[in-house]
Amino acid sequence: MYSALYGAFSSGLPLTSPASLSLVWERVNLPLKYSQTVALMEIVHAALGIVRSPVLITATQVASRLWILWGIVVLAPESTTTTTVSLAVPNMEFVGIKLSLITLLTAWCLSEIIRYGFFACKEANIQSQMLVWLRYSGFLVLYPLGVASELSMVWLALPVIQVKKPFSIELPNPFNFAFSYHALCVLIVAAYLPGFPQLYGYMLKQRKKVLGPGTRHVPPSMKKDQ
Repeated sequence: MYSALYGAFSSGLPLTSPASLSLVWERVNLPLKYSQTVALMEIVHAALGIVRSPVLITATQVASRLWILWGIVVLAPESTTTTTVSLAVPNMEFVGIKLSLITLLTAWCLSEIIRYGFFACKEANIQSQMLVWLRYSGFLVLYPLGVASELSMVWLALPVIQVKKPFSIELPNPFNFAFSYHALCVLIVAAYLPGFPQLYGYMLKQRKKVLGPGTRHVPPSMKKDQ
């Protein structure tokens, strides 16, 4: 991803320009598709007890990323990989952020670098207080950024999905059954509303458990995945 960002930056165009976003997508889409799809094994590992991660939470996190990648970005690259969504503070338009493919990839990549770096150090019996802190603190910023960027991808893709109607079934047909993928996407977005606080609350509890008052070392429980 970072080589793609460097290539976009060296082109002299703003990183939020359609050309820069398209260049980033062109360079990262294949490794991104592979790495995110292979993450399905995380659910298998949790279900088999190889790691101690909760199966439901792991499945939810992996499924949301796969849906955003394959069910949103890949289906509507003409909008998701070329456009930004601006968020501004009311009455302070100069204070805001532009959400795009780049902010999505930044949140995803940094969170995985921290998480897998943490696991790798544990396997090598290397203890790093800084890495422990990052593992249980990085989500405070990266998770909201990731969720906001994911929802921005959906916002950009919905008009295209409404026109293309992928996976949709329209009446009349022999089965007298109709299905709207556009409507399903809206329902999934609605599920983010209760889902985000629950997942964020779970991670806050894990952070307090590990980095709470009086915690000055890596607890024995961190010898295994949490």
